[in-house]
Amino acid sequence: MYSYNQFILKNGLRVIHLEDKTRTTIVLNTLYNVGARDENQNRTGFAHLFEHLMFSGSKNVAIFDKEVEEAGGQNNAFTNNEITNYYLVMPNENAETAFWLESDRMLALNINEKSLSVQQGVVVEEFKQRCFNAPFGLLWHHVRSLVYKESPYRWPTIGLNFHHVEEAKIEDVQAFYDTYYCPQNAIVSVVGDISLDETKALSDKWFGGIVKDALPNTNQYIDEPVQTERRFLEAEDLSPNPAVFLVWRGPVFNDPKSLHLEMFSEVLGGSDVSPLQMELVKNKKLFNSSECFYLRGLGEGLFLLYGILNPNVSHAEGEQALLEIIQTVLIPTDDISFAFEGVKNRHVTNLLFEATQPMQLAQKLCYYANAGDIEQINKEPNTIEGLTLQEVMTTASATLKENTVSVIYYHPKK
Repeated sequence: MYSYNQFILKNGLRVIHLEDKTRTTIVLNTLYNVGARDENQNRTGFAHLFEHLMFSGSKNVAIFDKEVEEAGGQNNAFTNNEITNYYLVMPNENAETAFWLESDRMLALNINEKSLSVQQGVVVEEFKQRCFNAPFGLLWHHVRSLVYKESPYRWPTIGLNFHHVEEAKIEDVQAFYDTYYCPQNAIVSVVGDISLDETKALSDKWFGGIVKDALPNTNQYIDEPVQTERRFLEAEDLSPNPAVFLVWRGPVFNDPKSLHLEMFSEVLGGSDVSPLQMELVKNKKLFNSSECFYLRGLGEGLFLLYGILNPNVSHAEGEQALLEIIQTVLIPTDDISFAFEGVKNRHVTNLLFEATQPMQLAQKLCYYANAGDIEQINKEPNTIEGLTLQEVMTTASATLKENTVSVIYYHPKK
């Protein structure tokens, strides 16, 4: 059980503290409740752009990375459709430096024409490299355009196209920052050899004086209508082999059934001896590789299953084989039951390993607090151990239907 503390500053900033006297470093993690789903459909890619802009300097910190490195620390960030997360790792003796650095870019980020132009160039180049010059680079554009027709999940984190970032005006960027990068829309977690009293004092000293007029993100989005038909897309790709992708919408993170589908994906294809690998890759040799996973989001759930086809295997054959292997796994056998127990044990072991990883722990505390139930971090082991194969199979059977699948056929570009 994790023994954490929580408190809220007068400006609305939520702070989570977890003391670990065995550490020689502290992790300061900051989660902003903003992601790609919060963007205007004509101004996509802004959440990702800010992941870069936040390292461009602020009111009292000209070069962010330089200050971090000179204090013996490290830092990074990531963005998805729902959140933007920043973390700092510092030696214990430089804990206050972490509070100073992170608070300064929340206070007043240095948004000017020069910094914006530089980061626009970086993000546009990243878009071109990832989306136009890599196999399956446009996969998430295709997936989201098929699965979502109304909701803001219909574009990927990197944006619908690079022109939205390339043509961004400084007033648009400033407005995004003023709206979402404020204390009342953030959660800070501090994990390491630092006392609660010191954490409160440093939080109040460095974050307490930041006052902004913005309101917390209400996270109100257009509901996507239920999909009731098979959807299909055919496209060319840089992959040297043809491929088939199958996607289903499923339950969201706070729905217990989302964990069912995550577990099912691992039973189906989570190891070298899983049915996906043994039957379709090694025995029948339909695919040279095949994988699946479940994306558990705060406002979305996506089950993705794919296979890279071997020569002389048609897309239709590949699709049918993937659908059939699902049905095969849905029939409980001793082998499936054994695999399921192995997946559960692996999950619980991973949770034990997380306890030794302060960075993962700090990020998870913020994520669960943002999801509305931080105590999930202590409930997880019992929740996983209590899962039954029957309930997992019931959820998978109800979700992975042929008449609600979105299908993509990729052909190699000539």
